[in-house]
Amino acid sequence: MVADSSTISASVAPAHPEPFAFWLRWFGFSASAVLILDLLTKYLFFGPLATAALPNWISLAYNPGVAWSLFAEHPWLVVGLTMVLIPVLAAVWWLQYRQVGRWENLAFGVILGGAIGNAYDRMMMQAGQLKGVRDFIHVDLGFWPFHPYPTFNIADSGICIGFVILVLLSFRKSA
Repeated sequence: MVADSSTISASVAPAHPEPFAFWLRWFGFSASAVLILDLLTKYLFFGPLATAALPNWISLAYNPGVAWSLFAEHPWLVVGLTMVLIPVLAAVWWLQYRQVGRWENLAFGVILGGAIGNAYDRMMMQAGQLKGVRDFIHVDLGFWPFHPYPTFNIADSGICIGFVILVLLSFRKSA
């Protein structure tokens, strides 16, 4: 018995018929946007075009560690963990969440875009080009937990926003 081409193509069709552009549109755009915005703002505030007169919500700082300068005394550990976690996170997204929905793709995109932005700074620090991850957004609302609050950057914001989206989505899925 010979099968015609329509039978063969139907039997090997993917389980999720969404086109490649479905996840690329949400993941690719959000990852690229966070990465580009992060590197652009770091260049503007720390680069040769930086001005001396900055608004009070801008405070230039270098962080050799992770959040709240944790592990600042072990920069190689931070770089090593970063180089392991980015591919692991990308694999988890690719294998488990890529075909799930737009919010999952958006969340992983902003997380990975932010992680790559900070990884760039960490690699430049190891190469002797930077003193640490460049942070510049300063929030001080005068009450705990926002007084004092660590200075952060666009990449940090992307990582946090993506994480919050994933947490919120986990409640939606379990309900």
